[in-house]
Amino acid sequence: MENLKKILKYKKEILLFCFVFISIFFTIVVKPIADLDELWNYNAARAISMGLKPYKDISMITTPLLPIIASVFLKVIANEVIVTRILASLIGTTIILYIYKIFSKLLKEENITLIATTLIGILFRNIYALDYNLLVVLLALTILYSEIKIHEKDEKQINYFKHLLIGLLAGLAFCTKQSTGAILSMCVLLVPVLEINNKEEIKEKFKIALTRILGIIIPICIFIVYLILTQSYMDFINYAVLGISTFTNKIPYKELFYDDELVIKLLAVVVPVTILILGIKIIINSIKQKNAIKGNNLILLFVYSISIIITMYPITDNVHFLEGSAITIISLIYLIFLVGNLLYNKILYNKKKFLYKVISFLFWLILLVVIILFDIKNIMKYTKAEKNMEINHYRNIEIQSYLKERIHVVDDFIIKEEAEGKKVYILDAEAVGYMIPLDKYNKNYDLFLKGNLGKDGEEGEIAKIQNREENTVYLIRNASISLNWQTPKKVIEYIRENLQKIGQVSMYDIYE
Repeated sequence: MENLKKILKYKKEILLFCFVFISIFFTIVVKPIADLDELWNYNAARAISMGLKPYKDISMITTPLLPIIASVFLKVIANEVIVTRILASLIGTTIILYIYKIFSKLLKEENITLIATTLIGILFRNIYALDYNLLVVLLALTILYSEIKIHEKDEKQINYFKHLLIGLLAGLAFCTKQSTGAILSMCVLLVPVLEINNKEEIKEKFKIALTRILGIIIPICIFIVYLILTQSYMDFINYAVLGISTFTNKIPYKELFYDDELVIKLLAVVVPVTILILGIKIIINSIKQKNAIKGNNLILLFVYSISIIITMYPITDNVHFLEGSAITIISLIYLIFLVGNLLYNKILYNKKKFLYKVISFLFWLILLVVIILFDIKNIMKYTKAEKNMEINHYRNIEIQSYLKERIHVVDDFIIKEEAEGKKVYILDAEAVGYMIPLDKYNKNYDLFLKGNLGKDGEEGEIAKIQNREENTVYLIRNASISLNWQTPKKVIEYIRENLQKIGQVSMYDIYE
């Protein structure tokens, strides 16, 4: 009987995974080529698949696990943006599956679990993409689920292998994005410390913490060895350590209150309040009863909500906000459920369970129908769309006609200039869009943003321009067209003031 339950459970999760994957994939794949974050992440993976080394040959300010994984997909399947959209769909689907599994453990009620998971899935509809922050969120959710399972069983015999795996996941998070991964690793070590209730437990919890430290260290040591073997350690320090000081791009938290979406405005208020309520409730519980923290899911939700909140800094747009708030939103729904459960228990109506089951099922059914209708709409939209089949690496994805024309014009110019022995650099955030179809990679210029140029920043790029040979051509946006907000403007101004303008191609002025 127990085996039958497990088989049914796995079948249900497989069906859920397939349904969510289809929904997320067609949410992503209908989008025309336009998202620069997507192109930058794809380009890093493409460069690795070409044999280039992170930091030494590739401009990166985060640790490289995601582009390395993506590069394997590009090698095995096809070197196309649509392949990274498949990978993004897999990551997004696994995130939703783990949210479902966490709610199953917390709420222990199927209908509410499905409703809560679906609402979060809908809330995240605009953030599904190939994004290292989402991979860190997935790793954090996997850790949280593992912690809840350990607390649920309250095993007398400690399974150190499970704690080693938790450490490994935190170490992988560090190898995905060092800042968030470091905080997540500290939180992984904090949990056993917070669970110490008496002197007898100190030795036990210390062993658990050491096991987790070992797990964290393993992937980090592999990464360090990789840097040494590829002789990229100094470049890593240049870009991902010292170069961070030149990252001056900021969107403050207060901007969320002016977001176009009402739900983002509300969550901007509710998210910090939720973390505060969790903290207060944990303190009250620990004062009221002995061992309140041990085995308490609230402490896990509190700690791991904090662990990924740094994702919002320093750019707190709605995408980074939702990524950094993922576990806090789970905590919010859990707190609402606890309050609702208290109210439910006070209702004396004898048919309340039947009504609750009917109403919750109907609500879930409505949500399911809405999602299916949107999926059908997206599938039809993708089927009917005029998908690109000519521009390299963008095949099977729609490209707006104006952008397609611009890519052809700019790339033809680059080909013509290079045939005459000249080197062409595009100093613009959109440079990646033109270089990908040409199978070219220009380190700092394919990710021409503040903070991505290494420790010397804009001054270093100006020095490089001053020392280059005369047969170098630079394309910068015409002065009448606004620059991307993260563009290193000092470099652009230097070119306008010190180099000779010789013409124009598409929206770019030509300097040499």
